[in-house]
Amino acid sequence: MTTDALLAGTMAEMTAPEIVAAARRGAGALLPIGVMEIHGPHLPIGTDAYIASALCRLTQRYAAEQGIELLIVPPFYWGVNHVMSAFPGTFRIRREIATGLLSDIIDTLLDNALGEVLLVSHHGDLEHNKVLLEVVEQQQRRGHSGVRWLYAPFRWRLYGRLGCSGKEPFWVPWEMPHELEDLKTTGILGVHADEIETAAMARYYPDLVAFDLLPGLKPTSLGERDLERWRKGGEDARAVTPDGYFGAPQPIDPDLWRHYDYTARAMAAAVVSARRRP
Repeated sequence: MTTDALLAGTMAEMTAPEIVAAARRGAGALLPIGVMEIHGPHLPIGTDAYIASALCRLTQRYAAEQGIELLIVPPFYWGVNHVMSAFPGTFRIRREIATGLLSDIIDTLLDNALGEVLLVSHHGDLEHNKVLLEVVEQQQRRGHSGVRWLYAPFRWRLYGRLGCSGKEPFWVPWEMPHELEDLKTTGILGVHADEIETAAMARYYPDLVAFDLLPGLKPTSLGERDLERWRKGGEDARAVTPDGYFGAPQPIDPDLWRHYDYTARAMAAAVVSARRRP
């Protein structure tokens, strides 16, 4: 893919009549969400938005195989950056701006009769996810039960960090695919621009990965206490990860990209199950 990768296959390529027709057929909408922030020296600042978009394309494909039509919204990539805010290349968006913009996007989809809007966010920053939680809960209170949160990566433990159980009505529930256990990783604690994200970008957007730099990037040797400090953000994060990545940048398993393929299959199955539930 080239630089149009964030819009390829989304509603941006559809005409208005095509969107109206899809809504009449009962199509839902997948909303990929990310930010623009540093992802080490080897990945682009749009990594989170790119991966969220790839997940949506995969989920769309697997849902279609089971007869469910899902449109992909042009990605929302102006979420909140707290942790990586002190790094160059990171865009800092005020919480109220991100909240208002995301709410307007969802309202627009609902006004276009796309009653099922599923959020797919690949950004672990707690402040960003608080915005998503606020927006989804507000939509639910307004009676828009079809606005739900489909993807919040388990590996970032976001349910608990948000004070959620994962059983709230705004979640689309699904379990971690057991196939993930068979994928090989370095075993190094990684949460940002690490081997899993590199594997996804190398698979779906290889032109955007600086492969020549990967051999020279040493894995970080960080633990849970470092992670706690890193999550304070700003200069604390920069002190813990001066190169803008946390973990092992280079995968040891050439099939590690399947982490996202297995996840998308589970997500699609969850969407189909929710649709067919009486």
